[in-house]
Amino acid sequence: MAALAALACAADARAEPTSWLAFGGGYAIARNQVSAYDDRATVLSMSLGVGSTAHAPVVVGGIFRTTTYFTLGTDLALLARVATGGFARGDWGLALDFGPTARWWKDGDYGRYPLQGILTAGLPWGLQVGVGASFWGISGAPYARSGFAVLELDLLRFTLMRQGSTESFWPNPAPPDGPQKTTPTSIDTAKLTWP
Repeated sequence: MAALAALACAADARAEPTSWLAFGGGYAIARNQVSAYDDRATVLSMSLGVGSTAHAPVVVGGIFRTTTYFTLGTDLALLARVATGGFARGDWGLALDFGPTARWWKDGDYGRYPLQGILTAGLPWGLQVGVGASFWGISGAPYARSGFAVLELDLLRFTLMRQGSTESFWPNPAPPDGPQKTTPTSIDTAKLTWP
């Protein structure tokens, strides 16, 4: 009975997850391991993911990413993400993604299931710049060796998740987990009145 009473009196807990939805483009180089030739291609990237609360200094989550190398094929990746709180709130910050990639194009000459790592620098207004590399191969040789650089816009970091330095220009009316908590620095005792 006491446990039910404690649950009924518990304070509200808001821990909404962080969300990411980005797309962009860039340039890549991929090594054909069979012909020993480096192919160059323009890239279209898209990612969708969720993570822990954005109010934490470090946010942990996951990303599903597609990277299309025009004239070659499309990589599908399921990656773990570790990001700074600033990145998650749509301000300055960094994110690191790492995990396996499915690369089913060109008969596996560029690697079939490589590992992929991406370092993304987050800027205000949802802009982000990323550099990534694919290497090795879970399925064995031929091993992957490719890299890319992209400029992306994260629609959720630009709108719903946005907090921080950009709010002085365009306030976010309903940020996740409510507004960032601030601690009062001083109390003006001259304005205190007594009955």
